[in-house]
Amino acid sequence: MAEIIVYSSPTCPDCQALKTYLKEKGISFIEKDVSSDANARQELATRYGRLATPTIVIDGKVFVGFKENLKEIERLLTKE
Repeated sequence: MAEIIVYSSPTCPDCQALKTYLKEKGISFIEKDVSSDANARQELATRYGRLATPTIVIDGKVFVGFKENLKEIERLLTKE
């Protein structure tokens, strides 16, 4: 199974939609809340050069946003 990291914040509607989607599919993920975790916020900025949420990392492939990347996310998650 792919390692999935979700950088999110509680006020982000797309973050909530993404997490609901993953939970409904039974897909495990690591959530990093950039609003309350300074290390996660710094990691997002330093490693990925952005602070936008949701940022989704699937086995090293980075996506910013959920709905606009859904087809590619589904493709990566179903190829395993």
